[in-house]
Amino acid sequence: MPSALFLPFIFFLSGAAALVFEMVWFYRCGLVFGSTVWAASLTLSSFMGGLAIGNGLVGLLADRIRRPLLLYAAAEFAVGLAGVAVVYGLSTRALAFPLTRLSLDSFWAVNVLRFATVFATLLVPATAMGTTLPLLTSALCRERVRFGPALGRLYGWNTLGAVCGALVAELVLVRRFGVTGSAWLAALLACAVGVAALAVARREATSDAYAAWEPRARSSARASRLPPAMPQPRPPLAPLAAAGLAGANLLVLEVVWLRFLSMFVLTTTLAMSVMLAVVLAAIGSGALVGARWLAGHSSAVADVPAVALGAGCAVVVSYAGFDALTSGTQVGDWQQMVWFAGVLTSPTAFMSGVLFTLLGDRLSRDVGSAERAAAWLALANTVGATFGPLLATFLLLPALGMERTFFAVAASYVVIAVSARSGFAARKATVAAALACLAALAAFPFGTMHRVYFTRAAAPYAGDGSTIVATREGTSETIFVMRQTWMGQPVYDRLVTNGFSMSGTAVPALRYMRDFVYLPMLLRASPLRRVLVICYGVGVTAAAATDIPWVQSIDVVELSRDIVAMSDVIYTPDRHPLRDPRIRLHIEDGRSFLEASEDRFDLITGEPPPPRTPGAVNIYTREYFRLMHDRLTEGGMATYWLPVARPHPGTDVNTIVRAFCDTFDDCSLWNATPFDLMLVGTRHSDGPVALASVRQAWAIEPLAGKLREIGFDRPEQVGATFLGDAAFVRQLAADAPPLTDDFPQRLRPDAFRRSLSDPRDFADAAVRTLYERVTDPRRAREAFERSAFVQRVFPPGLRADTAPFFEVQPLVNRVLLEGGNPLRRIEDLDAVLTRTSLQTLALWMLGTDDVKQRIARARDDQTGSAQYARALDRLAARDYLGAATGFAAAEQRGFRGATVRPLLVYALCRGGNSAGAGRLARGVTPHGAEETHFWSWMRTAFGVGP
Repeated sequence: MPSALFLPFIFFLSGAAALVFEMVWFYRCGLVFGSTVWAASLTLSSFMGGLAIGNGLVGLLADRIRRPLLLYAAAEFAVGLAGVAVVYGLSTRALAFPLTRLSLDSFWAVNVLRFATVFATLLVPATAMGTTLPLLTSALCRERVRFGPALGRLYGWNTLGAVCGALVAELVLVRRFGVTGSAWLAALLACAVGVAALAVARREATSDAYAAWEPRARSSARASRLPPAMPQPRPPLAPLAAAGLAGANLLVLEVVWLRFLSMFVLTTTLAMSVMLAVVLAAIGSGALVGARWLAGHSSAVADVPAVALGAGCAVVVSYAGFDALTSGTQVGDWQQMVWFAGVLTSPTAFMSGVLFTLLGDRLSRDVGSAERAAAWLALANTVGATFGPLLATFLLLPALGMERTFFAVAASYVVIAVSARSGFAARKATVAAALACLAALAAFPFGTMHRVYFTRAAAPYAGDGSTIVATREGTSETIFVMRQTWMGQPVYDRLVTNGFSMSGTAVPALRYMRDFVYLPMLLRASPLRRVLVICYGVGVTAAAATDIPWVQSIDVVELSRDIVAMSDVIYTPDRHPLRDPRIRLHIEDGRSFLEASEDRFDLITGEPPPPRTPGAVNIYTREYFRLMHDRLTEGGMATYWLPVARPHPGTDVNTIVRAFCDTFDDCSLWNATPFDLMLVGTRHSDGPVALASVRQAWAIEPLAGKLREIGFDRPEQVGATFLGDAAFVRQLAADAPPLTDDFPQRLRPDAFRRSLSDPRDFADAAVRTLYERVTDPRRAREAFERSAFVQRVFPPGLRADTAPFFEVQPLVNRVLLEGGNPLRRIEDLDAVLTRTSLQTLALWMLGTDDVKQRIARARDDQTGSAQYARALDRLAARDYLGAATGFAAAEQRGFRGATVRPLLVYALCRGGNSAGAGRLARGVTPHGAEETHFWSWMRTAFGVGP
């Protein structure tokens, strides 16, 4: 194969190896330096800084380079060997944490140390990578290929190779071979590229034409006229400034594009890889088109201003047209992801690839060698790219928001066009592009972000009447607080982060997040004194810890200051959990905090993001659970969220279960809510718990009220959420490999393995899914009665009293899944009212809760709504005639809900006034299946009906 074809091919492979290395380095850096936005941005900037050093070295030493292919081969070998060494170096905790521990709560000290450490760690392989483009461009120019086309072809094919590397690493390599194995494969590929380059270099060294070639002879027409001893001219500043600003713009846009798309695409690591691949594919394609354009029309370089202006116009048009060209939100299908990313990013990214190639050709006309031209161009572009993520994350997004950042970047392309115009006469294309760009800027659709895009992103959560009450575009996420109100008062809030509901204060969310703290409070023989809450969310778990009067200190660790700031919207000052003097807030990555802290805790818990959220996997692995275990006191407990059975979860949670149970010998599984199971582990648990200390929680306010609010009217109900102890849980996850730091992609479902989050039919025909088998209360009751863990920690009297409440648990599960509807399941409601003393469950089944009851007691809107709600409370309290009076009053006020007359008739029947109930029932006309079912049951139970 001719070198002119072979060199782009091996550079394609080099790009693939480089992206695999980047991915595994970022995995490792996330473990060592944390997943905060500062840590991620500093890691990216450190990497880009290393590339810039490599570019600069080639530029400085260009006159001494006689055999660029030999140096290129050496650079590839250095990338391969140093790249693997970095992965192993980042595997040791000793790399950064001794220093970090000294300054854990010093923000600037921590981040300065991180930057210095990650920069030094990535210096050798990143610098070697930075030398490759200028060196290979020089080699290709010696094959009688003009500089501009050579640069564009190499840059384009290298970038397309990066596309393949990103996708193959995400879909295959990391999952099958792990992070370390992927690094070795990337190293082998880089070394193979080096060997191929050596082979070409040996062949060309024997060529007479090559031996006679003077390195600077064919760099450019101007260089060929320079005497050999004459110093090379300095590169002109205008094209370098344009290249630098173009690099900064593109990296700013990448940050903003990913932030914008995350409102509409489920943000998994796969989604991030797909969207990155789309951007890179457009850049690479643009570079190849630019190379072809220059090859056929050397005067195309004069169109640099037009291309820059076209890029600015594309930023505006793609932003304005995104809503018209796409539909939907929370997209998980990869084809839709590609389309969404293509619509928003491809036009500008394509123009960026063309612009880079044309700027290189422009620069080569004033620089004395191909090495130097490519090096200075890449240096300027990479230096700009180094600052791009920092500018976007810490300045532009917080200060301007996404919409105005789009406008600012679009306008800055005008600056690029002006700076690159020097030496060229105005062409028709430039004039047309200028008019189009200025028109686009003048017509920029300010206000579309809030009016259209925020509303669209929030639409999946607006079905219950919730509306956006606050927004915040912070350094790492776009946040909405959505609120449902009733009678003008807030019922619950929802925190929507990057388009996904991460946390909230609705009853199901309160139940499982408070249970993270309340369950250990009841199961631990010694009182909880020190609590660590990792991930603040909306503060429900932290607030639950403040409810326990004997807790002495509560450490709260949260990645994002913006998340914490939004809790000021949710809580009034007197209810704000962070106002509790026992709380210490740490803005830090939870894993980094555990690594650096020497404290020990009686309880470590949290409400982490979903496992496949980028960066979140680091706090679901076996190594992380080992950190939790090591930071517990003797007898200390850990509780952890296990999200299951959600639509298209894309997560094999059994790998998390296996990792947890590999760490905690007495792991157990509990039903916090049917969709939010809870793993519990201890460090040599003590027990049994004294029965008096368990019952004490229901005698202390406000703790007792908080327990009742989430459906725990009695301590026995807590025990009835038990699903299985270590023997059962280990058997459940026996076929799944543990989720580990080296194999983060084990989260992705395996077609040959069953999982709790797998919707496929289970092999046993008697049970439709594995999930249903695990959450089946009848099976759970049997497991509870024979569990060694339960016998060790539960008081004997409480164990015996708990068993009957497993019969009520199916009703709890159903109402949490479906919501309350008394007409649909009147027989279940009647059973709860007549066979149990539970009041909160009855309220839920009636479609109300404690929050709405507090509002109803305090307000009256003259429509009968408050009377109706208070009547529901009387019915749940078994005051049947009082409830009937309330329902009648609601009707008199004009309340016409579908349930008011049926419940009035039911309350009269249960209150002993069947005759009055019969008279009221005669004039009713049933509408729909639910009312028909209700009246059919009433005829059977009481002989009353329409």
